[in-house]
Amino acid sequence: MEVLSIFRDFFRDSPNARAVRAGEPVFQRGDPADVMYVVLEGLIEVSVDGVTVESLDPGSILGEMAIVDDGPRSADAFASVDSTLGPVDREWFLHLIRHSPQFGLHVMSVMANRLRRFMTPEA
Repeated sequence: MEVLSIFRDFFRDSPNARAVRAGEPVFQRGDPADVMYVVLEGLIEVSVDGVTVESLDPGSILGEMAIVDDGPRSADAFASVDSTLGPVDREWFLHLIRHSPQFGLHVMSVMANRLRRFMTPEA
């Protein structure tokens, strides 16, 4: 099953879905972090020191380090257009993995790809 359809199934009609208007921050660098997000609709820009490092569309995740450690946010994130996010705290994360191991593999893949991208010197 495709990851986006898994997200839609798990977050359909969720009372916890978060609407974020265009230009509104999702979180800012240094904020406390205890939840990650799944982009359900819209487009989220992630930046570090004012430089956009990623544009995230539906099916993407952000803030996943919050599930792994208790450190503060390491980047800024804001909605480029009106967007809808599905928040995932640790308890919900464990529930999702139990019901869809592909979800856990997807999160690990995203983290590995981001780490690899920042560790690989540019040519």
